[in-house]
Amino acid sequence: MKVLLINGSPRRQGNTFIALSEIAKTLQEEGIETEIVQLGNKPVRGCIACGRCKQQGGQPYAD
Repeated sequence: MKVLLINGSPRRQGNTFIALSEIAKTLQEEGIETEIVQLGNKPVRGCIACGRCKQQGGQPYAD
């Protein structure tokens, strides 16, 4: 199993990162792989129904 931890804070090494790191440490002690991804300073858009996910084998957009 792998757990993805998403840091939505614009401060890369701030309190949210510290909390996520503690969670990651606890999970890793239990043998669970983790990854922290920093998204807080990146533009994130909603789905625009382009269908690209379907082309890549994912779930297509549904109304």
